[in-house]
Amino acid sequence: MALADKASDDGKPEVHLGANFPLTLTAQTASVDGDLWYEANWQTPSLHGTGWLPASAVTITQPTGGAVASFDALDVNLASYLAGYGTRVGVDVLDVTRGTSYAYNADLSFYVASSMKVPIMLTFLTQLEAKGREPNDYELSLLTTMIENSNNDSATKLWTDIGYQRGIRAFMRGVGISGLSPATPVVGWGYSTIRPSTMVALLDRLHEGTVLNKADRKLAIYLMEHIQADQRVGVGDSSPSGATVAMKDGWTSIKGPSGPYFMNSSGIVTLGDETYIIAIYTDSDQSYGEGYKITRNVARIVGERLMGSS
Repeated sequence: MALADKASDDGKPEVHLGANFPLTLTAQTASVDGDLWYEANWQTPSLHGTGWLPASAVTITQPTGGAVASFDALDVNLASYLAGYGTRVGVDVLDVTRGTSYAYNADLSFYVASSMKVPIMLTFLTQLEAKGREPNDYELSLLTTMIENSNNDSATKLWTDIGYQRGIRAFMRGVGISGLSPATPVVGWGYSTIRPSTMVALLDRLHEGTVLNKADRKLAIYLMEHIQADQRVGVGDSSPSGATVAMKDGWTSIKGPSGPYFMNSSGIVTLGDETYIIAIYTDSDQSYGEGYKITRNVARIVGERLMGSS
C-alpha cells in the first residue's frame, strides 16, 4: 500500500507500507472522481510523515502480527540504493523490538554458499536431540570449525552425517519454514539456494528459542557470536558499535576466478534491549569486493536507522 502525497491516483508515492502497519487517520478527507480518500499520519523508527490513501485500503480491524514496510519507510536513500541493483540484491530485516519488517526482494532465491552452514548446524543438533544426546567432543569440534572458521571440510562431514539434502528438507518441514532448496551431494551444499526471508525466519526461531533445546541454542548462538575476524564481513563489521552479533557470511563464484560472484551476510544484532535480524544477499557481482561493499553498506545504514549511529 502506497501513501500518496495527494488525494489522487496520480499522486506521487510517499512511502510503501504493508500488512498490519499502524496508521493514525487525521480529520481530513477528500473526494476525487467519486472515491473517498483519507489523510493519515505514519511513523517508523527513523521517519514520519502524512500521506493520503483511498478509503478502500483502510480497515478498522485491529492489526495482528508484525507490521511490514518497504525500505523507503526506513531510509529513502537506502531504498533508492537497493532499487539501483534491481533483482541482483535481496534484503530482509526484522526489527524484533518494534515488530516491524522491511523487505526488498526478500522472497527471491539466492545462492547460500557458506551460510548454508547455519541450517546444517541446526539440522545436526536437532537430529542429536531426537536421539537424546549432546554432541561429543569430535562433533563439537566439527561444529566449531564449521561455524567459527567456516571450514568447508567440517561442513561436508556434518552434511554427510545429517543425510545430505534429505536431512535439511526434513528439518525445514519440522520447523515449518519454506524457501530453502538444498542442492544434491553432486552439486554441493554451497550451491543450495535460499530466500533472505527464509534465513531471517530461521534466525528468528533461533533467537526466540523455538528451535533447539536451551543448551543447543546457547551453543549455536555462541558459535555464531565468535566468528573469526576475516569472516565477519557485512553484518559483522558494519553493525552499530557495541552490538553483539551472531552471524554467518557466505560467498562463492559459480565459474571460478572469472566470476560472477555471490555474497551474503546474515545475523542477529543486539544492543541493550534492542534486537534486529537481517539477511543480505547479492547475485552476479563483478567482484567479491562489490559484494562486500553492498552488504556492508546495507548493514551499516540499517543499524544506524534502528539503533542510532555506530
